Amino acid sequence: MDPAKILQIITNSTWMVTRLVGSDPVEFEEQKYVVEVPENSANVPLLRLTVKLNPPGKAVKFRIKSGNEGGYFSLEETSGRLSLARPLDYETQTQHEVVVEARAGAGRSEARVVVVVRDVNDHTPAFPRSSLLMQLTEGDGRHFPKTILKTKATDGDKGKFGHLSYSLSGDGVHFLPSSSSSSSSSYNASSTPSFAIDSSTGDVLLLKPLDRDPPDGRAVWRLWVTASDGELQASMSITINLKDVNDNAPHFPESRVTVAIPEDAPLGTSVVQMTAVDLDDPLEGRNARLTYSLERNVVEAASGSPIFAVDHQQGLVTTAVCCLDREKTQKYILHVLATDGGGLKGTSTVEVEVSDVNDEPPRFSVAEWFLDVREGHPPGQVLASLTVIDPDTCNDFAFRLVPGSGHGWQLFRVEAQREGTAEKYRARKEDTAGARGMVGGQSEASGVTSEESPVSEGNGREGKGTARVELRAVRELDYENADHRRGFRFRLQVTDKGAAGWQERRRVGSAWVNINLVDSNDNTPVLREKHARRTVPEDAAPGTLLASFTATDADGAGHGIIHFTIAPDSDPDILFSVDAAGEVRVAGHLDREKSPTHTLLVWATDDGVPPRTATATLAVTVTDVNDNPPFLSEPKGGVEVEENGEPQMVTKIRLGDPDDWDLGHGPPFSLFLDPRAPEHVSSVVRVEFDPKAEDGRGIGVVWVRGSLDREERRALLVPVVVGDGAPQPCTATLTLTLNVGDQNDNPLTPAAKTVTAHVLKEGEGSEKVPLGRIYVKDPDEGAEKRIYAWRSAPPLPGFSLQQDTGHLHMSNAVPPGSYHLQFEVSAPSQGQFGVGANVSVQVDHVSLEDLTSAVPLTVPAPSTQVAGTPVLLRLVEAAQTFLGLPKGGVRAVTIQAGGEGVDSSPVTHVWLVGPDAAVLYHTLLHRREELSHLLGVDVVEVGVGECGGEAENATSTTAAPLESCEAGREGYSVVDAESTAVVGPRMRFGCGCRCGGRCDRCATRPPPPTHTCTSRTCLNGGRCFPTSEGVRCACPLHTASPTCKVLMRHFQGDESIGSWTWVASIPPCPEVHISLEVLTTSQNATLLYSGPDHLGLAEPPPPGSASREVLLLELRCGRPFLMLDLGGGPVTLALTASYSLADSTWHRLDVIWKDELVEMVVDLCSGSSIHGASMKVTDDPTTRPPPPVPPDAHTCRGAARLPPTARTLNYQRPLQVGGMAHPAPSHDTYGWPEPIRALPLKGCVRNLRVNGELRDLGAGVLSSGSVPGCAAAECPANSPYCGTYGRCQMEAGTARCECESGWAGADCSTPTTASTFHLHSFVRLALSFSPLGYTTSISLRFRTRKADGDLVVLSSEGGGDRFGLQLAGGRACVLLQLHPAPPRTLCLAHVQLTDGRWHRLHAARYGSATFVMADDGDGDLYNASVSLKGRQLLEVDHEAGVLIGGVSRQVDSGTSASQRDFHDGCLDDVRISSRPVPLPPALNRTAWARVDEARGVGVDCEAPPACGNVTCRSPLTCVDTWRSYHCGCGEGRVMEEGSNLCQALDQCDHRPCLHGGTCIAANTGFTCSCLSGYGGRFCQLQGPGAASLKLSLAGLVAVLVWCTLLLLLVCAVLLHQHHRRSALRRGAGDGKESTTPGETKGHVSPSPSDCHPPYLLELRLLAPPRGNRPASWSTNPNIADVDVLQVDAASVTSSLEERTQQQQQQEILTHPTNPTNTTNPSQASLSNPSSAVPSEEGEPAAEKQEVERSGCDDLRNYAYEGGGSSPGSLSSCLESCSGNTKFLGGFREVAHMLES
Repeated sequence: MDPAKILQIITNSTWMVTRLVGSDPVEFEEQKYVVEVPENSANVPLLRLTVKLNPPGKAVKFRIKSGNEGGYFSLEETSGRLSLARPLDYETQTQHEVVVEARAGAGRSEARVVVVVRDVNDHTPAFPRSSLLMQLTEGDGRHFPKTILKTKATDGDKGKFGHLSYSLSGDGVHFLPSSSSSSSSSYNASSTPSFAIDSSTGDVLLLKPLDRDPPDGRAVWRLWVTASDGELQASMSITINLKDVNDNAPHFPESRVTVAIPEDAPLGTSVVQMTAVDLDDPLEGRNARLTYSLERNVVEAASGSPIFAVDHQQGLVTTAVCCLDREKTQKYILHVLATDGGGLKGTSTVEVEVSDVNDEPPRFSVAEWFLDVREGHPPGQVLASLTVIDPDTCNDFAFRLVPGSGHGWQLFRVEAQREGTAEKYRARKEDTAGARGMVGGQSEASGVTSEESPVSEGNGREGKGTARVELRAVRELDYENADHRRGFRFRLQVTDKGAAGWQERRRVGSAWVNINLVDSNDNTPVLREKHARRTVPEDAAPGTLLASFTATDADGAGHGIIHFTIAPDSDPDILFSVDAAGEVRVAGHLDREKSPTHTLLVWATDDGVPPRTATATLAVTVTDVNDNPPFLSEPKGGVEVEENGEPQMVTKIRLGDPDDWDLGHGPPFSLFLDPRAPEHVSSVVRVEFDPKAEDGRGIGVVWVRGSLDREERRALLVPVVVGDGAPQPCTATLTLTLNVGDQNDNPLTPAAKTVTAHVLKEGEGSEKVPLGRIYVKDPDEGAEKRIYAWRSAPPLPGFSLQQDTGHLHMSNAVPPGSYHLQFEVSAPSQGQFGVGANVSVQVDHVSLEDLTSAVPLTVPAPSTQVAGTPVLLRLVEAAQTFLGLPKGGVRAVTIQAGGEGVDSSPVTHVWLVGPDAAVLYHTLLHRREELSHLLGVDVVEVGVGECGGEAENATSTTAAPLESCEAGREGYSVVDAESTAVVGPRMRFGCGCRCGGRCDRCATRPPPPTHTCTSRTCLNGGRCFPTSEGVRCACPLHTASPTCKVLMRHFQGDESIGSWTWVASIPPCPEVHISLEVLTTSQNATLLYSGPDHLGLAEPPPPGSASREVLLLELRCGRPFLMLDLGGGPVTLALTASYSLADSTWHRLDVIWKDELVEMVVDLCSGSSIHGASMKVTDDPTTRPPPPVPPDAHTCRGAARLPPTARTLNYQRPLQVGGMAHPAPSHDTYGWPEPIRALPLKGCVRNLRVNGELRDLGAGVLSSGSVPGCAAAECPANSPYCGTYGRCQMEAGTARCECESGWAGADCSTPTTASTFHLHSFVRLALSFSPLGYTTSISLRFRTRKADGDLVVLSSEGGGDRFGLQLAGGRACVLLQLHPAPPRTLCLAHVQLTDGRWHRLHAARYGSATFVMADDGDGDLYNASVSLKGRQLLEVDHEAGVLIGGVSRQVDSGTSASQRDFHDGCLDDVRISSRPVPLPPALNRTAWARVDEARGVGVDCEAPPACGNVTCRSPLTCVDTWRSYHCGCGEGRVMEEGSNLCQALDQCDHRPCLHGGTCIAANTGFTCSCLSGYGGRFCQLQGPGAASLKLSLAGLVAVLVWCTLLLLLVCAVLLHQHHRRSALRRGAGDGKESTTPGETKGHVSPSPSDCHPPYLLELRLLAPPRGNRPASWSTNPNIADVDVLQVDAASVTSSLEERTQQQQQQEILTHPTNPTNTTNPSQASLSNPSSAVPSEEGEPAAEKQEVERSGCDDLRNYAYEGGGSSPGSLSSCLESCSGNTKFLGGFREVAHMLES
């Protein structure tokens, strides 16, 4: 025990005894005193001791008994005052204890005084030294943060004042104190700190590399380390000297310098002084010592000598040759290179412009001009602008006409083109008739001068070395003037020396001008007769001549052609026609009762452009013919007669007649009962007629003779014969309907009813579903009150009954199935109760997706008749038979009553649902006649049919398109046919007649879950599988993502069986753009047709009816022909192109109509196939394209005005491609100008687009004589293999690989490297080729979240022409500007692409036509503008006109920045005109371009983590979406429908692997293991080289290296065990085998020599993989993370077990199963060298094999394979070895892969 504790116990015990026994004479007040005093205090009283005396009054003396050895305390003997005699030190001792004693006589008492020393901060911290000098290396960027200095200060204090904290200030530290030295005052405090200090240890840390060089670096860094104890502090200065390294490349203040020198500059002329700056220390080494050179120089062609030189030390650029020639080269581009002593380089571009000296004579660009000038130009207007070529630029041009040089010279004058008029002329030249031809021979300059000749002098320069002279007429030219009509010819001269130049013959150039005056349509046709009147009877036969009009036209020398037409508005019913001779005839059936007069406007139109029209008026009066019988004026409808009534008069009949009564074609009328009336009518009905009543018109009276029974006959149809009073009366038989009213005179009888209910799934429709009314048999109509009740309880609670009406309802939650319900009906008024009524309900579920694709049919029958007869059953069975589907493959989901048909009879609409809506619709439409025959009733309409005006309010079947928009949300439709009822979701009318085929409100319906696959998601055999971002399709080869559309189809062209394909109809939009590509040899063929079918009409359809509308696109003699009728009349276009399209080459056709204008364009006016040689990418970058030639728009583009009444193509029929399924309708019936030839196409069609949407041409379309694909366009079998990311393309008979965006290489297997664009970044390229002037394309990959910026822009010098891709408001746009026209943009307006994902963009132009597409380029991801007006050729400055990421501009600092900056995003794989161009810094040069300048561009496309500080609500997690995030389920998981739980997404359940591939699930998706011969991600590729799993070269090298190391390790282990066992056996001597008792025969007991130590570990071989499991990397993703050989302590076997295994091996070797092991000893010895060598004991080799187990190959053999080992030793070892050698996962896969 502690002695202090013992002392305390004794003291306390003494005190207690004293208390108990009695008190001492003297006693301290307290036994222990505690007092606190600050250290360093002196002469301080501490306390006064007091005692108790017994008895009191005695003298007390105090003394210090112990504890004052140091003399720190003093105690007054009498007063007991304890004081501090000398200062105390806290650091020496923190507490003192003094024992004091008090005496009073014999009594004594002791007490303890504890003096606690309070610490005082009396020591200042101190560093060992006040300053420190150290050195670091600039730019050292390793192991951050790292400790560069350990500082330690000391403080004499203890306790809290002895704990020091350290702080750092100075250069490179935030929050610099104001007292810092001037050297650090310039430090940017907002930058990232460079230094930090550990506040507890004083370790100084370096946080980032230090920069020694300006502007932000410094050579000396000064720091101050401060140590503080909280009150006192000390500092130490640290001076860091940075050792310079060569980390700054030289740079020029200006990246591009432009200078000018005269072309006659002598040798050695100074061009420009170039000075580069290197920020490294010029005083330290050679890092900042610069050497100048020309990285890019120009060479004189004649001598091969360089034209420029540079002083290597000073950087002065001078000329190295004498006398440059500006006429040959106007500008030189030099690249000046500055190199420092460490090899770093910087470049600057020098543009040397050669200034001109006027040393070349002018000449006209053409020696003889042939001009076509249209008549009618006012005097002084420019007729033509003629070009003068002069290589010089400092010219003073003057022009003149040579007097008397030719016919008509005096009618013209010339002027130098003034500035500003060039562009005005260029914009106007298309409207002038002056088409310039540049042909003719050379003519010498005459030099004839005349002061009277009209001469105009001035500067007419346009561009470099050119000028233009404007030719104007002095007075108006008139083609009708015979002298003008013969043409003009005269001579024109030019000089570049001004007026004085005419005297220098060498400075004068001349040309002949030939003008052919072209007739203008400036005269309106003149009609000889402008007004005519004719009278014609209404029964005039078609062809009756009414009038003949003649007209003449002064234009065309009086030989113009006059076309006669009748204004459509004056003849809306097309009852009249006019022929080419102007003869107006009757064309239709006249009807005076409908229109007694007609006023026709006959137009006489000439063939000029624009045409002129004269109008004649023909007034036609139609006279009456008695062709109408009387009609029933009263009564209007049926008449009701009471049941069981007495004989009575029923009604009176009044007649009317629409014929002319003044001609006797009216009353007196006659009326009587038809003698042929049926017996049941004539026996009860009597008809009387009074001819004198009603003022002689007559009146009829109808009587009934007796009572009528409604249950016997509900109505009587009374036939009455009526006639008028004409000499030859017109008679007719009319029917009067007598409806028999009902009386309740029959009892109720039991009945059963069947209800078929098609119900939307729960949550998709209304909650209550009506099932109709309970049915009991009652011949009466049941007007009496009935009571309905349940006879037995319903099977489910979802059924409800209205007892007063008998209507039955059901909840939509009732599951599908059959339900039998029992009811009873009572009629108290009749005294009937409990009449049985059974209802069987068949419930089927339908989805909204089914309804939106349902196909409507219209039949002319009441809905109750359709639902209550076998018509509906036959309809469904016929549809299933047509499609080859089993029972239930087609369902009739809804029946609805329609309006009235054309004959006022009721119609019914039936909606059918099948697996493929388009195929179902097209099949039923194609076989409509057959379907009508099977049903026994005509099918009036299939599908939408014809769209009317306000279709939603229409009731006619010919104007009421049907669709399922908002189906089910408006309730259910019930067709109740007494014993049967059909229930389905109510369908709306009119939705199909919208542009795009869907009504606007359909878009508000929430889409199905994005991870839900349906049967319609993927086409043509594609496999749908869900992902966390939505469903995707695994598409087969030759199909296009995202829905696996087939875009190409072959047509056999067989007329006997037909050759055609049906695709979806053209939407009824006011603007439609159809494009397709065709490859054919057919001179005459139908390409597209949409219009009426072959069923002929009894009479022409009414004008304005959609039944007249048609689209026809044909080839006629190889040229395209178009006929279009949008309801206002047909328009035809025929292009007499300069080439035939039937040349087995792909050609593109575009048909566009908008704003009452229709256009047709061939090959986008490119002059040949758009995939011709002009677009081919050659392997030679030096190949220059031929000079651009503007296309002749007259041969490739045609346009025509549509009639003003034309609107949209409303006749909703499938678009027929490649031919027609039925015979062509008669053109006479529909009023078309020409018959349809309907010849099938022999060839291929591809890329059929309608308003940007690609139409599927695959296996799912209805077709005949055509198949998907096109053999003529496929690559041959010996074509190069293009890999997973490429596709083979045939161009000009050559096969080549076109790589997907992001991939490159010969087989498209090399991924490209992306570049990151930061703020104010851009790249300027110099192209090694010149893009074609007429066709240009740009393609790239990008990702960003910024909404605006330029991606790639090509521009001309000066920026007048521009073509590029840009982002505007998050949408991708293509920009095109062809000077002087303003810039135009075309955008993908409906998609946002700035979502942080990779997107592909492609922009192309053909002349002024532009195209832009993103990703798969379908639907909203595609847009086109085919506008071929104005300039068509694009000029591109291939040296400096290509900018990526923004437009470069100079800022005040002299550096380049960017406008329209694309930043915080990435670009990859930029291609210009299909040629790949470089993106720095990964790639700075390709064969097609080099990087001239780059700013702010980094490699790769990394982004900082976005989920670092984000917490999501459980179970969601933060998903990083590249510079953004969202809370979701994460990779491989989706939100479970109807809950907030995340569930795993097993994509392999959807079998995404094609061609028998095996899907292997992984954490982030799946991998397909493909069968032999297939490859690609989904095993969609087929052919040589296809493989499911490929390794890069680097990966393969790594695998081989690892395998080699592992095999060496295995060999070492095996060899070690082999030698150890041999040694053990040798030490064992004659160990013999003996059989031990109790062992099974064949087993041997171990001998001591065969035992091995238990610590030896065995190697066990894994069992070979099963046959259906592929050997691939995907089977073991951890192959790179484990050791191949696994050592398992459990595998250590006993000696007995090992001996047993050896005995089994002996039996195998004694009785081999493989004969090759015994018949080929040499091979055996090669396989195992030890097998042919006897053992040391003289045993044969076979016995030695029992130890070495060489019956099969092992890994040691594989180490020698190829060098003597048996073939396949590794594989045989893997597959046939047995034992306990074990390989870890992955090794087997590596071995199999290496073997294959």
